[in-house]
Amino acid sequence: MKVESIWDKPQSHGEILKKIWKHLDLGVLEREHPFHTPVLGTVAGGCTPSLRVVVLRRFWRRPPALAFHTHFSAPKIKEIQSNPNISFAFYHPQKKFQLRVKGKATIHTDGDELHEEQWLATEFFSRRCYVGEAPSQISKKAVSGLPEEIVDRAPNKEESEAGKANFVVVSSTIDSIDCLELDVKGNRRSLFTWKENGEFATDWLTP
Repeated sequence: MKVESIWDKPQSHGEILKKIWKHLDLGVLEREHPFHTPVLGTVAGGCTPSLRVVVLRRFWRRPPALAFHTHFSAPKIKEIQSNPNISFAFYHPQKKFQLRVKGKATIHTDGDELHEEQWLATEFFSRRCYVGEAPSQISKKAVSGLPEEIVDRAPNKEESEAGKANFVVVSSTIDSIDCLELDVKGNRRSLFTWKENGEFATDWLTP
């Protein structure tokens, strides 16, 4: 039985980027898609890497950018305020390819156009996260952080509005994508770079 390989037919940077865009689109639209929950990396304390999983909420192709939601009091916000350089790691176990995305983050708070747009698109059940206590607080016992009255249900519109001030959208430019495709006949790695002056560059890298 012949095993399909990425090397069976020539493929250009353009075709690889088209595949990347397709799966980032699906990562936003489909909750079960592997790209829906990338790992986000920030810099904590000036030099310490800090990693956690986030939910991909938006993807733009031109100019390329990503966005996720978080609580205003989450530690990642202070880290981004101190150093806006962030990175994302995506991995698709079925398609066997990995993306490492680097960019610069912008924080969108209440009153911002993107903030308002994303708040309106957020389901009441998901808004519960922003109505409750701030994340990462020391507690004497295990707690959900949710107000007791909405632990077992979604808040209504009025109740959910209490969380709007805590709701934050973080958008990030896509400055580079390092794409690694795993293959039985040898891996393939490509680099895509978007420069501040608008130039776009592609390179092949050794895996």
